[in-house]
Formats: sequence, C-alpha cells, structure tokens
Amino acid sequence: MIYNNLILNKSIFNELLNFKSSNKIPNAFIFYGINGIGKEAHAIEFFAALNCKESKKNACGFCNSCKKVKKMQHENLEIIFPLPKRNSIGKNDSPYKALKNNDIDLMHSMFTRKGANPYSKIKFNSANTILINSIREIKKNITLSINDTQYKLYLILDAEKLCYPKSESANSLLKILEEPPKNIFFILVTNDISYLLDTIISRCIPIYFPNLKYEDINKYLTDKYPKDKLKNIEISKISDGSIENALSLFKNYETDMRALHTFVNHLIDDNSSNIDEISHFKSKNESIELLNLLNSFFRNLILKKTDFKYMNDIQKNINIKYKEVDWSKCILLT
Repeated sequence: MIYNNLILNKSIFNELLNFKSSNKIPNAFIFYGINGIGKEAHAIEFFAALNCKESKKNACGFCNSCKKVKKMQHENLEIIFPLPKRNSIGKNDSPYKALKNNDIDLMHSMFTRKGANPYSKIKFNSANTILINSIREIKKNITLSINDTQYKLYLILDAEKLCYPKSESANSLLKILEEPPKNIFFILVTNDISYLLDTIISRCIPIYFPNLKYEDINKYLTDKYPKDKLKNIEISKISDGSIENALSLFKNYETDMRALHTFVNHLIDDNSSNIDEISHFKSKNESIELLNLLNSFFRNLILKKTDFKYMNDIQKNINIKYKEVDWSKCILLT
C-alpha cells in the first residue's frame, strides 16, 4: 500500500481490484461522498496498484513506480484541480501560467503533503473553477504514447467545479471521457455528485463512499493522539464520519464547544448579550463548523446521547423546556 494511515474501504477497493484482475479498466469513475473520507487517496492507491511492478494485487509501496507515487511524481499520474487565475492566459497556454511563483511553490508543497497524508487537501482556497486550459492540456497530451504495461490516470479533484460558474470545462471533457486512448482512464472526485452534468455522469461509473465509522475515526485519532483518549471518543462521535471534521474539531475543540454552548444558550434564552461572545466566528469555515456542531447537537438530542461534555447541563434543560419539539426538523433547518 502507498498509505499506511488510510482508512481503507475494503469493499470498494476490492471492487476496484476486480477491474484490475480482469484487465478491463473502465474509461472513467466518479468517486463521491462527503469531504474528508479518503476518496482521492483510494484513487491514488488504485493507480499505484495498477502500475506496481512487484505485486499482483495491492501496491507494494517499495518498487520504483510506487516510490514515485508516494512522492506524487509519477509521470502517469496527472492531477487536475481548480486553480486561481492570477495572470491572464491565452487559449493555448498551460493552466499553470495563470499562477504566480508563490502559487507554484504552494502547489508543490500540497503534492508533497498529499504523498504522506491521505487526508491532506490539494486545494487553493481562492480557486472557484477548473480552468478550461486544464482540459485543453489533457486534450493536447492524452495521445502521447505510454508503455502497454502501464496505466495513466487523470485524477480530477473537486470535479463539480468543472460545471460552474460555467460548464465549458465539463463540455470540453465529455468527448475525452467517452473514448480515451488505451490504458488511460479518469477518476472524478466530488463531494456532491448532483452538481455534475448528467452527460458527465452517464460516461462514468459512480462509486459512493459512505461516511467513516465512529470506531475507525476513533482509532485514527488515538493512533495520532494517544494521550487524548476521552477527547478522541467525543470528537469521533460528532465528526459526522469525516476525518477532516475530526482533525479540525481536535484542533479547536474547547473553543468550539464553548462557542456552541454560548450559541445554544442564546437560542433558548434569547439573550442578545451573548452575541458578542460568538463574534469571533468571522470566517465562512468557522461558521460552517459551528453549524455542523449544532447539527450534531440536535442529532444527539434525538438519539438521547450526551456526548458533549460541555453541553450535558444544557441538554437536560432543553429536554425539559422543549418536550414537544421535533428535533429532526431542527436538523433539516441547519
């Protein structure tokens, strides 16, 4: 294996390995499911297994091909993802010409981190779309020959951004997906398949990745933070099946939980003086994290769990004060 710290979905990965054993690799897949569950890492593992020189099943992790994958420097692995447009570029220019030098440096560091950590993100926060030039670059290079014993993967991250704000990149990709050259295939990774064009979906094999299990997240956190067992248990239960959520919660747990306590108190007491205490949540990501915690809090009310050590007292008060409330509707509203 390339990653020794990936929570592998064995059912899905065995399904992928069956394609390898049959020597019939489909033209394109869509891997979809929530953020932070290792979708792209499964794609990288599958690519490595296909090109491994020593193993007939999983990637060995030690041959020359596997070593290059670990460094994210394999010549047959192309990663396409949304790029910021810092510079104006012409129709035939490389998409990377749109970047500044510091963007290039950041991109290389993201690739390096991804080679070591399956849950590391390859993402520019300021990028909103997959540039049409990225697809033109595929068209330009896809006919270049590769060794008959190797496979080339075009891994498209945040694939929903092929389709908005404009769908020109998606439309440009359509014909390539239909009939790529031999031994070349695509994996589109997305958090929300509903944003993809139906014509894109029809040319791919969709594979749904379910949320991770509580036990697997708890083990991952415990391996990483062995001294924080109780904290790991609490976070695992409220991370909604995502390693990314779990790691973010671990980093900011006490602060986030106190803010949640203040926020819920404000909701049930209508105490406007509490507004100032939650005003530090200024960024979009922080606000989303707080709303996700609120979602988990209401879910725990439904399941009659008390997993929030900061919230036990307030849960009891809410259950007394709002006995007739339909909390499932509250979850829908968040």
